Amino acid sequence: MKKGKIYLSGPDRLRKDAKEQFEKKKELCESYGFELLEYPCDIYINKDTYDNNVALAKKRLKMIEDCDILIGDVNDFRAYVEPFGETALEFGIAYGFGKKIYGYMKDARNCAQRYSGEKTFDEENKRWTDKDGIGFEPGPVNLMLEYGGKIIEGDLEDALKLAGKEWEFYVHR
Repeated sequence: MKKGKIYLSGPDRLRKDAKEQFEKKKELCESYGFELLEYPCDIYINKDTYDNNVALAKKRLKMIEDCDILIGDVNDFRAYVEPFGETALEFGIAYGFGKKIYGYMKDARNCAQRYSGEKTFDEENKRWTDKDGIGFEPGPVNLMLEYGGKIIEGDLEDALKLAGKEWEFYVHR
């Protein structure tokens, strides 16, 4: 019995080898009993037009609506202590559809601990701030991402393990 349909979110879809990565991830998802929905990774190859991007956005929205679980790579994107913006948006959309959501990251320490820039501790408010006085989220990612799903320290396979355990619970209750 297939467990459920998974939609994967994250910057890997921008990689040159995105299609090859998709095949590996598809096999991994299947090894845990899940079906991985199509990975929309070919859109950026010689097709960067407004109409094409709108069509892709609509396709992704439909895929999120049709999935059972969204799993997203919430690792720090490029040099920031924030995940890929598209993944953050897709978390919100999946939450709105009532989907199960899992995010995975290599380092799940809180944002201030991971931040490599200048920071100070604001004694009055009992929180860390950057050089501009802007506070950090208390957890590993933005509060809204953390609240909407489960953040796992690890990789896609770690997220699949937890999703698999929880799927059994939700299906049999």
